[in-house]
Amino acid sequence: MSKGAWIGTIIVIVAIGLGAGGTLYVNQQSQDRDLKEERAKNSSLSKKMDSADKKKATSEKKSSSHQTSSSVIESSSTSSTSSSSEEPTTNEPVQLTTAQKQAVNTAFLNWAAGRAKVGNMAVTDWYFDHGAAGTGDWYANTTDGEIQVQDQNNPGPSAFPIHAIGGCVFLTMKDGSTGRQDDAVVTIAGGYGDKAEMSKPITKYMLGDNGKVYELKLAEGDASLTSGFAEYTDEGQKNPYGPSYTFKVSEDQAAQAELQNLLNAYR
Repeated sequence: MSKGAWIGTIIVIVAIGLGAGGTLYVNQQSQDRDLKEERAKNSSLSKKMDSADKKKATSEKKSSSHQTSSSVIESSSTSSTSSSSEEPTTNEPVQLTTAQKQAVNTAFLNWAAGRAKVGNMAVTDWYFDHGAAGTGDWYANTTDGEIQVQDQNNPGPSAFPIHAIGGCVFLTMKDGSTGRQDDAVVTIAGGYGDKAEMSKPITKYMLGDNGKVYELKLAEGDASLTSGFAEYTDEGQKNPYGPSYTFKVSEDQAAQAELQNLLNAYR
């Protein structure tokens, strides 16, 4: 082999070697690049997952805090309502003079007038009256016992566990008037029928000195000034013809609260 041919052969071999090595080098670089890209993707994904987990944890924490706060509010509200509903009502008898009874009854009537207007009704303090009668005490039956309405000392105040302070009547006027009506009754005989619409509900409220408001809903056609009341005999004995109705403790909690408030000034 000539010197020139030998050198050419070496060049060819080196070229081939370099070609193979270059290919291997290029392949290695490509693999390294792919690996780095894969690691970068994994790192990015990991960061996104961590961020999502942190957001979720924060959200759950806020939600838990909100629920706890709501529970406390509800508990506080329930406790407040329970406390309010459990406030004691004083039913000890209150000793009042005639003037004090009139003052309490007038104040209650003024309060009731506002309630009547809201319901498009009228109210009057003529809850009881009578024409010619004997000298016995007038009274009414309640679910708590007899209540003295008019004292003529037969049998006298000590014979009754409760005594009326006053009262009022809710009714509907024929002319559409609402609120307090001082002239709702023109005559004892005519009673409520003089000015009231007798086909509409008529309800009597009676204020007891035990701090309770008693209520009587009158039946249509039987709504007179004496409805719900009866009289003892002139000798102070129980009359066999007693009241045909019984006053019940009113479920009107606003009225009960108002009477209690008015009586507190005399306790």
